[in-house]
Amino acid sequence: MINTKNIPNFLTSSRLLLCPIWLILFYYNYYYCLLIIIIYSAFSDYFDGFLARKFNCETLIGKTLDPIADKIFTCTVLLTFVSDGRVNFIIATLIIIREIVISGLRETLANYNKSQILNVTFLSKIKTTSQFIAIFILTLMPLNLEYSLKMHQIGTLFLYISAILTIYTGYNYVIKSIIALNKIEKE
Repeated sequence: MINTKNIPNFLTSSRLLLCPIWLILFYYNYYYCLLIIIIYSAFSDYFDGFLARKFNCETLIGKTLDPIADKIFTCTVLLTFVSDGRVNFIIATLIIIREIVISGLRETLANYNKSQILNVTFLSKIKTTSQFIAIFILTLMPLNLEYSLKMHQIGTLFLYISAILTIYTGYNYVIKSIIALNKIEKE
């Protein structure tokens, strides 16, 4: 029997395990399987947090692994899209650098019990949603060659929106972190 309290952490861990599977399937052009992975990733990302709150089984492991799994999966997908020209290298680099910087700042602030300073904002949720829509659309490209150029344009538009929000929210998080770290240093 599956313990419902383990489901959220299972869902989170499964996204990490999908990264090497994504790479293999991408390399061998199994585009329908990639689409299934993208859809599964989106649903599991939503449901891991939802179920953890519903069953009152939020864990430190889950809180730690969830953002890591999201970032590693997103970076894996973006890098594969850079490799075949679907995504601009500079845009992917900006997104990846922001994720690394914010993760480092969250970890540093957590050492001082101040990680709540960088709680996810509404704009960050819009950024993530825009990023997912871009990735979803760009995953569809090889499945319909007739509309692939239009899909690329729309997917790129959503990715640019995501990149703008990435820079804006990243800047705000960095400023908040600097202020908090300066206060900590003065204490």
